Amino acid sequence: MADVRKFGDQHILKSLKTIDNNTWLIGDLILRRLPEFFEFATWNDDDGSSFLLAVARKPLPVATKDVDSPHISLIHEAGDASAVWRIGNNVICKARYTLPGITPESTTLQYVQGKGPSFMTPEVLYHAFDHDRNYLFLRRIPGKTLFKIWPMLDGYWQQKDIGEIVRIIQEMAQWKGSLGGVDGQGILENWLLVPRAKRDYTPENLRANCADLGMDCSDCVFYHADLAPTNILVEDAPLTGRVGIVDFELAGFFPKSWIRTKFRASWAFDLDESTNAIPELFRTQMEKALEAHGYDDLTEAWRQRRKVANNS
Repeated sequence: MADVRKFGDQHILKSLKTIDNNTWLIGDLILRRLPEFFEFATWNDDDGSSFLLAVARKPLPVATKDVDSPHISLIHEAGDASAVWRIGNNVICKARYTLPGITPESTTLQYVQGKGPSFMTPEVLYHAFDHDRNYLFLRRIPGKTLFKIWPMLDGYWQQKDIGEIVRIIQEMAQWKGSLGGVDGQGILENWLLVPRAKRDYTPENLRANCADLGMDCSDCVFYHADLAPTNILVEDAPLTGRVGIVDFELAGFFPKSWIRTKFRASWAFDLDESTNAIPELFRTQMEKALEAHGYDDLTEAWRQRRKVANNS
């Protein structure tokens, strides 16, 4: 189930094009910016402007220019798999290829928000599916990523944030379900796949891979399996210790053993080494905190399986 890469005019970055200074085409959607507050806007920005999303009429308007606007900026791209733009001050648009059989992030967010969580999560404003890709519009959470803030925090606030993240993990672990996405579909958890094997994200294959590592798949809990410092939002200046969590693409029901194991196994959870921070410090402290709360660790079995697969 590999991502189908598109290049040239069909590259993921070409999903968003300019019609004029205040109008853009996003797939089959028209995005308009109005200079004033509008009661029926899709969202209103904090500068007094508003944005309106609607399905474009056919034939689609001509939009050949790349985006060059003070109101829209590219903030992340992952090759041609996905891209994220900031729109105005309060909203982001995530564009990515639609993979059949994978739980949409919007579905997962609706599930999480339906639980009334104590932590902040992005509000879903609009989600559209268009041909081979989809566009998710989310209201931004205030604050900065732990990835950026960590080197500026003293030991007290680093430990306070670690404790709060563990508390959030435990809160989510109270939500139970069958291994897989919240709607019964698959999850894009590459770290549970066997190297060089088919990219099969179905619950059945993930369950087999987990069982092969010795995990108990009969009691699965909800887990955000991409709790990297880039997906954890904290206050610009530490005051209350409140935390927000974003990017729920890899969230769903997993064996409880995967929680601590993922922190030990995944270098994707490392800090920014360019700031002189010890890259592994965050995930090492998370792993130790989870150990203190009784979470199992099957990292050695995971590493051994990867070693055997890579050498075969």
